[in-house]
Amino acid sequence: MPDGAYRRGLLFLLSVGLPFLAGLGLNDPAGALLGAMTGLILSFGDDDGPLQRRLMLVVYIAGGVALGGAVGILLHGFAWPIWIVFALATFASGWFLGVGKAQTLAARFGAMALVVTSGAPAFHPAELGYAGGAVLCIALLRIVDHLVFGPLAQQKPRPRRVPSGGWLRFALAYAAAASVSLAIGVGVDPGRALWVVVTTLVVMQPDARASYVLIVQRIAGTVLGVVAAFAVTSLVPPHWAILALVLAVAALIPHHLQNRYWLHTALIALLVLLIYDLGTADPRVVAGLLVERLQDVLLGGGIALMGTLVAFPRNPPPEEG
Repeated sequence: MPDGAYRRGLLFLLSVGLPFLAGLGLNDPAGALLGAMTGLILSFGDDDGPLQRRLMLVVYIAGGVALGGAVGILLHGFAWPIWIVFALATFASGWFLGVGKAQTLAARFGAMALVVTSGAPAFHPAELGYAGGAVLCIALLRIVDHLVFGPLAQQKPRPRRVPSGGWLRFALAYAAAASVSLAIGVGVDPGRALWVVVTTLVVMQPDARASYVLIVQRIAGTVLGVVAAFAVTSLVPPHWAILALVLAVAALIPHHLQNRYWLHTALIALLVLLIYDLGTADPRVVAGLLVERLQDVLLGGGIALMGTLVAFPRNPPPEEG
């Protein structure tokens, strides 16, 4: 059986690369982008252990994304009910951090899908088909992977901490910070709101110190990823070279999640920007995205910092024992 790191890297590459290549092969850049992003999201939900658990995570996350996306399409344009649904979804995501990974990711990615579909132009049914195709592709990849190599090797689990202010206080602060990030993002540009929200949702953790570390590392990693993307796209390489780099970067992403979050973030930023570069014929779009991503992560990180200060009491009670 191959080393677990290489196995995860190959799964990540195929989960992102196959939907993306399908869209490019059908000359549908928008569909390719949607399929690749769906593959990226679902890849974060792969877990250790038996096939049943790995497929359950696909169902949870895909269900959350489908529900959030459907609500966003029905209530397009950030109508007032969107804000209530978003606040409830992010509160649930913060609360579920103390329950389990599947529930947390379903609520978190559902909230993200709500933002995307509410603020984006109308989706065509054919484009949505790429998202569904990516879900089926990833489920099939996990089945084949399990049949060939067996259960996915156990990674060192992160210790689950109870917030010093309690789960209710943390979940309320988490939802409040996410809602503020959405409001600021929509005020700046509805099309960019997601990227501000994502930073806030990802770096706020039920441990104050971990949150501060992730905020700094995410900002540093995004800066590094944007600089790398600028360097690559400035050379105006052929599309096949960018595509090869996209696939190589995708395979490296899962290697650095636990111990080098800054590098993990840098690789994701580079991957997303290169995918956008392949999906658009206008270089000005990508040039604008480089600056926007830096602004978005600074906004989201700053809001997460304030949310963390609210979530945890200044003088927490002493730990028992």
